[in-house]
Amino acid sequence: MPVYDYACACGARFELLVPSWRSPAPDCPTCGAETVRRPPSPAMHGSAAPPPAMSSAPQSWEGVQRGDREYVTKWRRALDARQEFESRNPEHAEKRDAVAAHEGAFERKPLTYKELAARAATTNNATQAAAEASRERSTPTPPAAGAT
Repeated sequence: MPVYDYACACGARFELLVPSWRSPAPDCPTCGAETVRRPPSPAMHGSAAPPPAMSSAPQSWEGVQRGDREYVTKWRRALDARQEFESRNPEHAEKRDAVAAHEGAFERKPLTYKELAARAATTNNATQAAAEASRERSTPTPPAAGAT
């Protein structure tokens, strides 16, 4: 028994399992008027998810499984697909800043050139600013008051 899509003039749309394609169109369950058979909805198989975001890519030597060639190739293809996806759909493009440091203390939150420039503006010394940022990221944050 096939499933068919039906539509009514009142705007109601529904699916119904009918004995045959020759069966008459059923009455609308909402208003009781005659309905018409609609073209079937397309079947969706698989997933329609976009490629992984650039920000989800590994950012360190350990993150790429110490340079495993197959793992790096997999990520390169995924990121190429993401770039193509973003060029066709600019509304999904991620804002990315140039990264100055991404390993060690900066593994979880990379140091961007924008942040480095803002820090260096106060001291006029980029090396000192990077060292301060590294110390801040290396220091564990204390638990919030009342946290268990």
